[in-house]
Amino acid sequence: MVPAMQGISRRTFHRLLGAGACATACSGGSTLALYNWGDYLAPEVLERFTAATGVRVTQDYYLAEAELVAKLASGGAYDVVFPIDYVLERMRKQALVVPLARDKLPGLANLDPQFGPWIAADNQIYAVPYLWGTTGIGYDSDRVDPPKSWKALFDPQYAGKLSVIDSKGDVFDQALLAAGMDINSTDKPAIRERVYPLLRAQKDLLRAYDSNPARALVSGETWIAQIDSGDLFRAQKQRPSLRYVIPDEGAVLWIDYLAIPATAPLPGVAVRFLEFLLDPEVAAINANALRFATPNLAALQRGLVADAADPALYPSAETRKKLFVSENWFGQTEAVVDELWLELRRA
Repeated sequence: MVPAMQGISRRTFHRLLGAGACATACSGGSTLALYNWGDYLAPEVLERFTAATGVRVTQDYYLAEAELVAKLASGGAYDVVFPIDYVLERMRKQALVVPLARDKLPGLANLDPQFGPWIAADNQIYAVPYLWGTTGIGYDSDRVDPPKSWKALFDPQYAGKLSVIDSKGDVFDQALLAAGMDINSTDKPAIRERVYPLLRAQKDLLRAYDSNPARALVSGETWIAQIDSGDLFRAQKQRPSLRYVIPDEGAVLWIDYLAIPATAPLPGVAVRFLEFLLDPEVAAINANALRFATPNLAALQRGLVADAADPALYPSAETRKKLFVSENWFGQTEAVVDELWLELRRA
């Protein structure tokens, strides 16, 4: 596995030479085609799956949720995809993913009830939880005092040494929280009048909108950044002074899932792959390599997960009270946020 800070993070677009052609052309026969975030599956897991089944695995990678949806809508021939929680309903309504038979996935019994399969209004399962985490603040403790608030990412003292994730949803999440608002607010005037001015001022302080904040924290190009939990914890291996915090206002809790597209060439093999990832030992290998939280309760209870006692990765019940699931403005405020995001990037 390429460490996230050297190459790619969960959010960073990465395309190997010829990967797109291979994932499509090789998806017949004994090759399973995945469409995944970058650097988001332990190589040992793929090696074990191939050893156990004889099925080869290829991967293509995407940068943003919209790219995933668009690729499937255009008929992309992938067997398994890795959507984040808030796009699943849109994908289901567009018939881009298929329902999953519970009796084909006995490994669902290994899941924490708090992180069960994604079930739609029709009472059918459409996705299996893969990994989860939070999006908080990463900082270099040798250079920055422990931040308590999202307002730290708007502090002029860090001008040129701070970054936020290059994603519309993440950029607005941190600004809404800094403004004391709900991340799923539908108050359009407040978004325009309170949140956008914050973002416009912040832009002048940023080193970058960054798809790989871990790399810049390790190199020292940034001292403080919005970052996904697991990316920061992996970065600590190269820069031990890095720390992660969930600010007082709270943070986003996200869940990434596994789903099978309607266009999957090998749906039966895809189900086998999902069941394989639900095995406690396999789930632990993946969690230990990627440093994100696993929804696999059996793996945690058996002591297979190295970080199980780390409250920064597995927040306490008290901290969980201030974690929020983002709707990413797919509802009432989607148009205004899209408009302001475009305006911000052009400013």
